[in-house]
Amino acid sequence: MKDGAPTKVCIVYPADPAGVIPGGIDTFIRGILRWVPPDIELSLVGVTTEPNERPVGQWTTCDLGRARFRFFPVVALNNPAGRSKIPLSVRFTLGLVRRRPRIDADVLEFHRLEPSLVYLWDGRPQTAIVHQNMQNLANKQSDILWSHFPGFFFWLEDRLIPRFSSVYAVREDAVAWYQERYPVIADRFSFLPTWFDPEVYFPAAASAENNVRLALRREFGFPDDFTIAITVGRLDSQKDPMLVAESFRQLVRLHDDIGLVFVGDGTLREEVESYVREAGLADRVQFAGLRPAEQVAKMLRAADLFVLGSAYEGMPMCVLEALGSGLPVVTTDVGEVKKVVRHGYNGLVVGDRSPAAISGAMHDVITGLDRYRGEPCTSAASDYVPGMVLAPVYENYRVLAGRKNASG
Repeated sequence: MKDGAPTKVCIVYPADPAGVIPGGIDTFIRGILRWVPPDIELSLVGVTTEPNERPVGQWTTCDLGRARFRFFPVVALNNPAGRSKIPLSVRFTLGLVRRRPRIDADVLEFHRLEPSLVYLWDGRPQTAIVHQNMQNLANKQSDILWSHFPGFFFWLEDRLIPRFSSVYAVREDAVAWYQERYPVIADRFSFLPTWFDPEVYFPAAASAENNVRLALRREFGFPDDFTIAITVGRLDSQKDPMLVAESFRQLVRLHDDIGLVFVGDGTLREEVESYVREAGLADRVQFAGLRPAEQVAKMLRAADLFVLGSAYEGMPMCVLEALGSGLPVVTTDVGEVKKVVRHGYNGLVVGDRSPAAISGAMHDVITGLDRYRGEPCTSAASDYVPGMVLAPVYENYRVLAGRKNASG
């Protein structure tokens, strides 16, 4: 790398930053691409949801508003929210083998271990960001493929992790776990918080608040004065949308002027929709499907309460986005949510993952909305913005690229 030349980094992960794909990791990667400093040049090897616009096996240029980057998809996805018989991580890794994109980069970054197998003998520095605490392999509601083969996963991890020059984890307990497991390279592990984009997620201006609220209610056929609870995320076993639906069924016994909106899609959508119909809640519960971030942000600004029923998490990006929008949160006690959801201040953290406990917490927040929403929410999320969180990642790129070029 010559003086003045940009640091070049390629992210290798099955994401389509220009498409609408559910999941926090995809949003995380979009943020890294969007907020990149001018001295760093990023590219992405991923998947495409629009093969006519972003064809498989070709480098194209994409624009996320703040930054442009080169993109090479190795697999086309027909149903981004669905789950095929062959896991996406496997399809993506096989796509890498088949397409073998020529990557012009100083550093490679991985957000899953499997794709790094293709680059075992690549001499460039490699870094990883671990989004799942792999202790969750033992969770009964884990839909991770490796939960069926934990022994083989850890065998593989033992051989791949030491190859990375640096490893970030989005949970502090995961960092401690890795440092204990790999003491010889303990200094390579760092904590990287989740973040949200304050240019997209922010409270409604006072002058526009009424119109924003009415727009959401009229889109889904709710009365104008309805209180609206909202949940955002994949409709799969980890997020446990059935628990949210069951909790809402109990909540309507206490409130006859409340509605619920599911934003997202996934393998459990039909099951949850069927439950809602059988419970007689079809006029109270609406399914918005997949929406672009800007639309999700508008819906959060128009709602009254965010609810999360997840079985496990790191730091859920959707919780930060809700808080950043001024929305109080009711959540199960998962991952690092207690760092931002301050019990009794900007929401409630429920230790008992039961419909009775969650509906009770939702009732308590609804009856005290004015106390919970607004500034207590936005102030809790204020430290989780890209400029603060991602700065160490970008600096790490520069350091690793310097090592690569110093070694020739």
